[in-house]
Amino acid sequence: MENPAAVPAGPIKLMMFDLNWSVHDTPRPYTGPSAPHDWANTDPQAYFDWQVEFGNNAIFLQAYTYGGYAFYPTRLGPTAPGPGRDLLPRLYDLTRSAGLPFWSYFCVGADVAMNNYRNDWVIPGSRQHWSHGFLGPESPWTDLLCARIEEFLSQYPVDWLLFDWFCYGNLTTDYPVQPAWFVEQPFAEIIGRPMPERADQITPAEDLRYKREVLSRQFYRLRDAVRHASPHTRIVFSPPYWGPADPLWVDHPMLNESDGLLAEYSKPETMDWLLEIRRPGQRLVGTPMGCGGTMSVATIKAWVERGCDLSGYVWGTPPTLAPHAASRAQLDIVRQAFGEIA
Repeated sequence: MENPAAVPAGPIKLMMFDLNWSVHDTPRPYTGPSAPHDWANTDPQAYFDWQVEFGNNAIFLQAYTYGGYAFYPTRLGPTAPGPGRDLLPRLYDLTRSAGLPFWSYFCVGADVAMNNYRNDWVIPGSRQHWSHGFLGPESPWTDLLCARIEEFLSQYPVDWLLFDWFCYGNLTTDYPVQPAWFVEQPFAEIIGRPMPERADQITPAEDLRYKREVLSRQFYRLRDAVRHASPHTRIVFSPPYWGPADPLWVDHPMLNESDGLLAEYSKPETMDWLLEIRRPGQRLVGTPMGCGGTMSVATIKAWVERGCDLSGYVWGTPPTLAPHAASRAQLDIVRQAFGEIA
């Protein structure tokens, strides 16, 4: 049954402690994907209380981290050890008891563990930008991701599911299609000729057409997996919007048909464009903190006045559930804004 609190009358206010990552100051400053044991001993009540006390009207926890492990029992991949395996089930129960909506998360573009278990699913050359590379949407990765989604939602029919890093080959949109075994069939179907031997033999028009189509196919598969397992769960996508009206996204099915659009890189011109093109009933979520730069209380409140929701994140050093010192000043600004928004 649909949770009446899933879509509040006012804006969604969500600040999460991002357990995808861990910050380390020694022996050198470093922020990287969290290891399965890093946050495994996080207390569900403490994490719930942290979000409520911040002013959230929704609770968030990753189902699967981008690093490649789950916070719930799964037969389809690694889990956080010990109590970490039950962190999401316990937090889910606390959230339901409180009558709040629950948000969760899968990363579409990468799974650090799977990227290394199945190097042949990684888009060739994509490790030059990020050491883990990016998984091909045409590869068997999408089969596994859809299976994980259905397994998860059959146990925990969350209100909102965020699909992060919806992209091709990099977080920018200019990574060219690379010949690979998993590209052969869809390339012939979409472009109408055999896949060439080299990337420079693919024209810019073919490159754009191909990427738009394979990402459309992946979007529909993810959407249908959610609908099959939990029809009331809403989906929100977070492709890295680097600017307005990027040709990869203009009139794309993901942009037109998802329940929400999360603009992690919430530049004013990008937000203006998304506000202009969003569909009736579609949520637009800005990121007040977590994507670099600074925000002011006035800017955050102006987003809300224009009909936006808010979803920010903060990082920390495991195992202590506390924001890293570098983020505290900005966190205070967001906390003040949350308090002033009804």
